[in-house]
Amino acid sequence: MRGTRITIPDLQLLTDHWPSAIHRDIEELEHEFNGILQHSAFSSLDHGRLQKMARFEIPHFGACWFSFAVTFEALLVATLFSTWLFVWDDETDSHEFSTLIDDFEKSCAFRKETLDYLKKSLRLHDDGISTSSISHSPIITSFEPIADVLIKQCTESERSKFMRELQFFIEMTEEEQQIQRRHYLPSVEEYMRRRMGSSAVRTCLALHEYVLGSRLPEDVMNSEYMHTIWHETNVIISVENDILSIKKEVDQSQVDTLIPLLSLELGSVQLAIEHATEMVRRSVQRLEAAEKLLLEKYSSHTKLQADLRKFISTCKSACNGNLNWSMTSGRYKLGCSSLKGGLSIVL
Repeated sequence: MRGTRITIPDLQLLTDHWPSAIHRDIEELEHEFNGILQHSAFSSLDHGRLQKMARFEIPHFGACWFSFAVTFEALLVATLFSTWLFVWDDETDSHEFSTLIDDFEKSCAFRKETLDYLKKSLRLHDDGISTSSISHSPIITSFEPIADVLIKQCTESERSKFMRELQFFIEMTEEEQQIQRRHYLPSVEEYMRRRMGSSAVRTCLALHEYVLGSRLPEDVMNSEYMHTIWHETNVIISVENDILSIKKEVDQSQVDTLIPLLSLELGSVQLAIEHATEMVRRSVQRLEAAEKLLLEKYSSHTKLQADLRKFISTCKSACNGNLNWSMTSGRYKLGCSSLKGGLSIVL
C-alpha cells in the first residue's frame, strides 16, 4: 500500500443536508479545558501524551460533536469524557505510548480494573468498597469528575445504559488485542462487528440525552427504528474515520482495519476507499428511512415527535462534527479544511 496515490472523495457531500455547527462557547471550553489539564489527574500524564492531546484539539472536537449542548456544564462533561476515551484507548493500543500493547494479561487486568471503577463511580455497584481502593491509575480515576456530574444529573437507568456501552467498548478493545496477537487478518464482517464497539461512538451517543437536556421514553429508545439510527450513526462515523486515517495507519503498519481489509478483497486501495464511501452513503439512506418511520409512528404525539427530531438531529450533527474535526485536527495529519473536489494523498 505504501507509495500508492489515492483520492479521498468529498465525504462532506454525503451529509451536507444535515446540521453542522460549532458550539458558541468553544473559547470558554478551551480555557476551562486547559485549566483542567493542569489541575487534574490528566496533569500526571507524560509530556508526550499532553502534546498529543494538544495536537488533537479536543475542545474543538467537543464543540463540534456536542454543538447541541444546552448548558456549558454538559458541554464540558462530554468533552472531558471524550478526553478520557482518547487517553484510555492510548493506554492499551498506542504503539507510541502503551506499555500494555504487548502484554495481554496486564491489559486484561487494566480493563477489569477500569470496569470495576466505572461501575463503582457511577454508583451501579454497592459492595462497601470505595473507588480509591479499586484504582490509583490517573488514567482510570480521571473518570471520577465525569461520574460525579452524571450521578447528580442522570437516573440510575440512564447511567446503566451508559455503562453498558462503556462495557461493550472495553470488551471490543480486548477482542481487538486478541486478534492482533494471533497475527491473522479478520474478514471485513468480523472487523465491522468489533469496530461497532471499539470505535466508542455508542458511548458518546449514550450521553446525548443528558447533553441535550431532553429525555425520551424507554420504549422509544429501545424501538427497532431507534436502534437503526444508533447503528447507522456508528457506521457513518466509524467508516469515515477509517477512510481518513488510512495514511496514518499505513505509516504505523496497521493493517487490521477497514481499508486494508477491503483492499485485499478488491485488489485496489482506491476501490476500497470507494467501497467504504458507498457504505457511508447507504448508512445515510438507512438512517433517514428509520427516522421517517419513527416520526410517522409517533405523528400524533406532538411533544414527543419534537423531542425525537431534536435527538435524531444530534446524531446527524455528531456525524458532521466528527468529520469536520477529523479533517482539521492533527489526528490524521490531513491538514485540510474541506474535502471539496476530493483529497489526493500518497500513502
